[in-house]
Amino acid sequence: MKKILFIVILLSGVISLPSYAQESLRQMRSTIIEKVNGKEFYIHTVKRGQTLYMIAKAYEADINEIIQENPEVREGIKSGQKIRIPAHGTTESLKKQTKAIPEDIKQTAKSKDEELLPCGKDKSSMKTTYNIALMIPLYLSDVTQMDVDPDPDATAQENRPLQFVPFYEGFLMALDSLKETGVSLKVTVYDAERDTLKTLKLLQNPELRKMDLIIGMMYHRNFQLVADFAEENDISIVNPLSERDLILEGNKKVFKVRPSLKTQFTELIKYLQSGFEDSNIVVISDHQRMNKATADNIMTAMEEQKADVHQADGYGEVISLLSKNKGNIIVLISDNKSYVLDVVTKLNEHRNEFSVTLLGLPRWDRFDDIEADYLVNLKTHVMAPWFVDYDDPGVKKFVSMYQDRYQTDPEPLAFQGFDITFYFVTALWKYGRSFDRCIPDLHMKSLQTDFRFSSSEENGFENQYWEMYEYGNYRLKRIILK
Repeated sequence: MKKILFIVILLSGVISLPSYAQESLRQMRSTIIEKVNGKEFYIHTVKRGQTLYMIAKAYEADINEIIQENPEVREGIKSGQKIRIPAHGTTESLKKQTKAIPEDIKQTAKSKDEELLPCGKDKSSMKTTYNIALMIPLYLSDVTQMDVDPDPDATAQENRPLQFVPFYEGFLMALDSLKETGVSLKVTVYDAERDTLKTLKLLQNPELRKMDLIIGMMYHRNFQLVADFAEENDISIVNPLSERDLILEGNKKVFKVRPSLKTQFTELIKYLQSGFEDSNIVVISDHQRMNKATADNIMTAMEEQKADVHQADGYGEVISLLSKNKGNIIVLISDNKSYVLDVVTKLNEHRNEFSVTLLGLPRWDRFDDIEADYLVNLKTHVMAPWFVDYDDPGVKKFVSMYQDRYQTDPEPLAFQGFDITFYFVTALWKYGRSFDRCIPDLHMKSLQTDFRFSSSEENGFENQYWEMYEYGNYRLKRIILK
């Protein structure tokens, strides 16, 4: 059995930034040139989706020089912003910085006309040892200043080095579990702080170009920088927490683990169509435009299925639309806690008159102070990005091992760190560096969710899976969606 080689390296220093100018990037260049204090500059207008790293590559410019000329970009750039780019073209120093793409990456590229082998049969992108990078905000520079006996009321910001440690601990446990499968890895952990300048310096390290997979627990602007770098170097990159669809646009190497709310709507329709065709369905939403639009779309979809569906205009009308002759499914679309509480309280008053099942959307997984009795009485179902069933044998085993190892109970981030690492390393080991075309077929039992990835032609991959759980007998129980 091959063993996992685990290496933790904390990187520092500045190395020349490699540049791979492509025709598509050159087309981003502005034709407007202005002279300021005797120096010529391109005047570039930032468009949506562009990053500072991408712009620097387009102009074959030194990114630190751009920052020097435009100090305001240290805090990030935004659409419509105008920035000055030195117009000296590709200097000799930049030419010296340019390096060839590593041969092991070149060999993984396949001709578009070449017939693809079945998943798992194509050995061209497989390696004996894979390089994995975890980029996570550990704020190691703050560790020596931490209070060893902190105030229990201290905010997470006051204890920054501790914020993402549970994810890192779950990550380590996944690597340990993978040892027995024969996986051989070289793992590097980077302290990815919020400072974008530090991220840019990090990307200057040539070792990063050798990575086969990057797991990026990063803030949005930093992730965009690294995602551009990953696309340029043909490296798959995983985002564990972001809900933003923007991170997928134009980058086929990005995998977004957290599903967006628009995919929740799709899963809800499937759920209603598969289990409640003969029920009386009542849809209600608050007055937020997005929630009202979702309610309208649900009505349209269910009416097309010839379902018995009604829409309530405010929670005061709900009771008049309920049926005593069959089950009632109430779909409540609101993330306004006060509004939800009013509806739940009113429905609970009529719990003995009607058979009711309440479906809560869209962010009820964040509510923690609604009366549990009410939720149980209404047989409440909730959709959430993930759910941990503590009665599951696999979860019990993980909790026990985690407690033995770290002398505390695992937080949600620990489960996520384990699941994400185990899933993507398995994909890499099973299918090779080109696992992206095969990953929609990879399903495995995870601790807190499933993974069902899909992508459009030009964009990255998004997990489409939502968990459904219900309140019953004062316990939370997972419902398996078909």
